[in-house]
Amino acid sequence: MRHWRLLSLSCIGLCAWLWALAGQPASTGTAHVAVSSERPVTEAPQTVEQQPHAAMPAQAAHCGAVVKAHKHQLDDWILALQSEQLEQNWAHYTHRLPLCLQALAHDYMNYKQALTEVENTLTVHERFEALQTLQGQYFSDEVVAAWFEEENRWNAQTLERWQILSDQSLSEQARRGLIDAHISQLPQEERETIVATQTLITLKQSWQTMDYNQLSARYGDEAAERLMQARQAQTDWAQRVADYKQQREVLLAQGSESTSQAKIAALEQTLFSENEQKRLAVLLGND
Repeated sequence: MRHWRLLSLSCIGLCAWLWALAGQPASTGTAHVAVSSERPVTEAPQTVEQQPHAAMPAQAAHCGAVVKAHKHQLDDWILALQSEQLEQNWAHYTHRLPLCLQALAHDYMNYKQALTEVENTLTVHERFEALQTLQGQYFSDEVVAAWFEEENRWNAQTLERWQILSDQSLSEQARRGLIDAHISQLPQEERETIVATQTLITLKQSWQTMDYNQLSARYGDEAAERLMQARQAQTDWAQRVADYKQQREVLLAQGSESTSQAKIAALEQTLFSENEQKRLAVLLGND
């Protein structure tokens, strides 16, 4: 669940929040909140209500110390608005949140918007710096520590691996040794995630050239069989597209344009299913 939240929202945007502790006077500025990774929440974060437009109880003003669960609560609020197609008017639905999170939702959404404006052409190092800069602009140090410590640690580790792999002064063997040493000192869960990612990359790069026995030895019989079926389906698709293009050229060279178009449409129906015809249209549009 934790990784699902990160993957679903971290690239398209994360939210910022103000915190008003119960009993403190109202303030127009960003509220400063106490943060503790060990202190429990004094009241469990409320979940978004089941009824689409019902307001959450306004009495629940105190959420306790800032913890990751509160960021998750805001994430759930955004997902609920998205499912109801209300995200564009999110400011009208902050009443669904506890009072202590309502003001924070504004900075949260501003941060989310700022993330969408980060250039896609940045290097890994530049992107990491940009993310940290935005976190500092929208959050206090305490909130950054509570919400983004794990994500920032992962990014820092990714940056370290990227720097090793991009160091052309090192031999391939030396780079591999440094990467293995780096991965070996990570927590087990993170090591497993990296190994799984590396397996997918290796598979993507090599599965087209590996035979059944090689695939079976590395990924198992069931996976090997599915990969072979996928490879055959790709080969079959490519052959049908090539046949279609060749026959279409012949038809276009014969008879009137209207007659040719009718024959081409019939050819498409013969060679491709309805969904494949949509895929073909996209493919031809990119030619």
